[in-house]
Formats: sequence, structure tokens, C-alpha cells
Amino acid sequence: MTSDEKLYDLAISFLPGIGDVNARKLLSRFGTTRNIFEVSYAELIKTPGIGELAAKKLYNGFSLAFQKAEEEMMYIDSNDVEYVSFVESHYPKRLLECDDATVVLYYKGSANFNANKIVSIVGTRNATKYGTEFCDEIVRQISEKYPGTVIVSGLAYGIDIAAHKAALKYGLETWAVLGHNLKTVYPAKHKRYAQQIIDQGGLVISDYSHNYVTDPGNFVRRNRIVAGLADVLIVVESGAKGGSMVTANVANHYNRDVFAVPGSINSAYSAGTNKLIKTNRAHLLESLEDIEYIMGWSSKNKISKINILELLEDLTENEQKIVDVLKKYEFLDIDNISRQSGLD
Repeated sequence: MTSDEKLYDLAISFLPGIGDVNARKLLSRFGTTRNIFEVSYAELIKTPGIGELAAKKLYNGFSLAFQKAEEEMMYIDSNDVEYVSFVESHYPKRLLECDDATVVLYYKGSANFNANKIVSIVGTRNATKYGTEFCDEIVRQISEKYPGTVIVSGLAYGIDIAAHKAALKYGLETWAVLGHNLKTVYPAKHKRYAQQIIDQGGLVISDYSHNYVTDPGNFVRRNRIVAGLADVLIVVESGAKGGSMVTANVANHYNRDVFAVPGSINSAYSAGTNKLIKTNRAHLLESLEDIEYIMGWSSKNKISKINILELLEDLTENEQKIVDVLKKYEFLDIDNISRQSGLD
């Protein structure tokens, strides 16, 4: 893909009055992002879902959107930021299944967006000892049986940061999805964890450009990414209302399997999880076995993998790098193996 094509892929996210759903409609109609910027007003207005006013706004906004994309590219190039557009092959395949998949994801770090198993963990910012201890335990269990699993959360206080810390503690890759752009980290005290996530092979992710003004609604909007990236969503603790309940509803809309940890009927921070279970919007979660049963996960290949690895004793440094990558990711193409092992 040429740099010009990449720029068009980025520019579509700056078109005025267009959301993620309509961006897909435009791409479906015109084939490439470049073509979208080269069509006439008469062609734009024929696109289903794009009315006369929206078409006019889009057509008049082409030049400014391209200018903003050029400015964003300059910021990206000078701040160790990467981005992936929904038209690129390495865009998260799970997220692409969602009808409102974000047009562009910005990120820091290096990872395979299409890891074999991805688990999102969310919950209240006012986590109890019960919640944080369960979070640590479920991540520990996952790390022992499925060491290539990625843990996703939102880097917020409470359950979010507990999930990230547990993943870091047990050597799992973890991704933090922000409700703002990558210029800063909120809360500020979690900045060191964001850096640790990157240093340990994970990602810090946002769908907001560097000039986007942070709004409280962004933190709810990012929940769809947390839900869409994963195979499984775990709600550890939640009040009857709140962001975690929104994330659970989004995950159900995306046909993701939702799990909730039951808690005391006297705990306000288990009211939401208990409600999810009671209304059949989540499976009851007590241990990893519950996830394995519902998802059909199995580690039956563990013995054969160990036997194979015992044969690989005299490897060169580069060969060992490749083996380490294959131990972490069960399914990778040649390009991703090269990138993850640093041999590209």
C-alpha cells in the first residue's frame, strides 16, 4: 500500500458528518477510500443513507479532511504512533465484524491484533477486594492454560487497572483502550502502567486523533471497542447502571459471549453482575472452567507442544526468536512472524 493510499485511508475518518457506519457504505459503493474523495456530488447523493445535506457537507469537506489527515500523519510520524484503517488486512478481524467498527485505530506498541484468544475484562471503578482478587485469579488461570491470550481493558481505576496489572504480573499481553487520544493518559497515575504495557509487548489504543477534544461521552463510546476486540467479555463487578453494563449490552449486540461474576445481594457493586446473570445476558463465572465449557476451549495439545519443544534444544538466536513467537501466537502468517520476532 502506497503512502498516498494510507493517507486517503486516514482522511476518511476526518470527513464531516460521517460516522463509522456510513463510512462503510461509502467504501462499499466506491471501492476504495481514494475513489470516495474523487467522486462527484451527484454520485455521493446516490449512496444509501447519505442524504442531500450530508452529501453536500461531505463534498465540501474533502479538502479540509485531507489537510487534517496530513497534519495527523505528521504527528504520527514524530510521536511513535501507529494507525490501522478498516480497509487494511491487519485491522482487528473481530472488530471488523461489528456493524459500527471504527474507521481508524491509533495505537502505541507492537502486537498482533488477531491473536488466537482475546478476553476483555471490565468492571466498576470502585472495585472491592473481592473483585480485584477474582480479577487476579482468573487472569492467573488463563495465563497458565492459555499463555497466548490477550487481556483487554480500559486503563481506568478499579477493575480495569486490576486486569492490566494481573496480565503484566502473569506475563500476558494486554491492550488498554483509551477514551481519549494518545497525547495523554487518564488517569495520570496510570501513565506508568501504559508504558509498562507497551514495554511488555502490549498496546495502548485509541480511535481519537491527536487534536480531538476529550469529552466525557468518549469513555462510553470506547466501550464498543473493548467489547468488539474480544471473543469473551468478563464483567467482574458493576453497579446496576454504568459503563460496564453498557459494555455488556454492546457485547451482546455483537454476539460476544458475556460472563459475569456473581456477588453478594447486599453489595451495590455486584448489583449489575447479578442482574446480567438473572436476565440471561451473561453466563455465571466462577472459574476458567466456565469459560472453557461455554467457549469450547481446550488445552489438549499441551502435551504434544511440550514434546515438540523438547526436541528444539540447539537453536540459533534467530530460530529461538521464531519459536518464542509461535509459542505465544498459535496462528500467524509469515509477515507477522517476521514482525513479531524482529526479523523483518
